[in-house]
Amino acid sequence: MRKCLVTGSFDPITLGHMDIIEKALGVFDEVSVAVLVNPDRYPLFTDEQRVAMIQAVYGDRVNAFCFDGLAVDAAKAIGATHLVRGIRDEADLAYELEMADFNRVHGLETVFFLSDPRLRGVSATKAREGLMSGADHNFIDEGVYALATEYLEERS
Repeated sequence: MRKCLVTGSFDPITLGHMDIIEKALGVFDEVSVAVLVNPDRYPLFTDEQRVAMIQAVYGDRVNAFCFDGLAVDAAKAIGATHLVRGIRDEADLAYELEMADFNRVHGLETVFFLSDPRLRGVSATKAREGLMSGADHNFIDEGVYALATEYLEERS
C-alpha cells in the first residue's frame, strides 16, 4: 500500500492546499494530513479547529491529525513512505528541495506536485486576512468558510 503524508499549518485549509491533497489522493492509496504544531507561530484557529476543517472537506478520504514535531517523525509514526509537498513558484522549490534532502536522509522520499496556475496566489495568510476583514473568501472552500466564520464568532 502506498501511503503519504501532506503537512502544513492549514490555518485555514485553502483551495491551494486542497489542490495538492486532491492530487495526492489520485496517486496514493492512503493520504494522511498532519497539522504541524509550531510553537513559534500563533495560529488564528486552534489545532482541533484546523483538523475539523480538513475533516469537513474530506471526511474519511483522509486521516487528519495534529502533530508536534518533525514531518519525518509524523510520517514514520503512521507508516507513510512519502511526504507530499506543493510547489507554487521558484521560492517554494528552493525551500522544498532543501527539505526533501533532509527527508531523504531520514528515510523518506518527497513527492512534489505543482500547484494549479490559477491557485498559485492562494495562501493561508491571504485567507486569514479575508476572513478577518470580512472581504471575499475566494481562497477557501464554502464549507471551510462556514466553519471558520463560526469559530471566529465563538471567539467574540
